[in-house]
Amino acid sequence: MSGAGLFGGETPAEMRLAASAVLADTSDVRLMLQSLGRSLQSTLPERVELARRVGGLFRRPSEELSSVTVHLGQDDYVAELAGHGVRCTVGRTSGGVRIRTEELAVQDWLDRLLDALEALAEGNQNARMALQNMITGGGL
Repeated sequence: MSGAGLFGGETPAEMRLAASAVLADTSDVRLMLQSLGRSLQSTLPERVELARRVGGLFRRPSEELSSVTVHLGQDDYVAELAGHGVRCTVGRTSGGVRIRTEELAVQDWLDRLLDALEALAEGNQNARMALQNMITGGGL
């Protein structure tokens, strides 16, 4: 996207800086994953899957998320808890077959997800809302 920004004149570069600042201020990766997942699912429910942690005496799902998957075009953006951190991957599917999975650092994954949401947002009001929530910290 070029020219005037998507939200109130903000450029994509300004939005990325805001998203990076929100990520940098979030020291608890579990909280970050919860916020990201809920924000995206509330605005793009048909494209977002949330997996919950299972535990306890009866192995019931808890409120805590174990992973967030965002389906955008041929790509699946997955952020999942891994030990004390988050493992982020982008998988490409073609003809119903997974042809590639790439593991990325959290910031690189977020940048790619933001790029994909920006492209989708040009013609989709829900994607615009999801992107705005991510950028302004409404969901993080």
